Amino acid sequence: MSNGRAALGAIWGLLVEDGSLAVGIIAALAVTWVAARALPEAAVDQVGWLLLLMLVALVLFNLRAAAYSARRKAAPPR
Repeated sequence: MSNGRAALGAIWGLLVEDGSLAVGIIAALAVTWVAARALPEAAVDQVGWLLLLMLVALVLFNLRAAAYSARRKAAPPR
């Protein structure tokens, strides 16, 4: 039970403490919803790939930002 609680705590921390990740997820879902409504019926099947690409880009961007922040904190003061 403690592993599940720890995983939920980590997810909660990502969404609450890192506001840019939460906002990005909501924006990706909104763009996907609009695309699903606006695209013709034949192209709606591709919306899932759009969501996947946006979420992968969002995760990579946030990992890069976290690495930059950690590197900056670890650097010796000048």
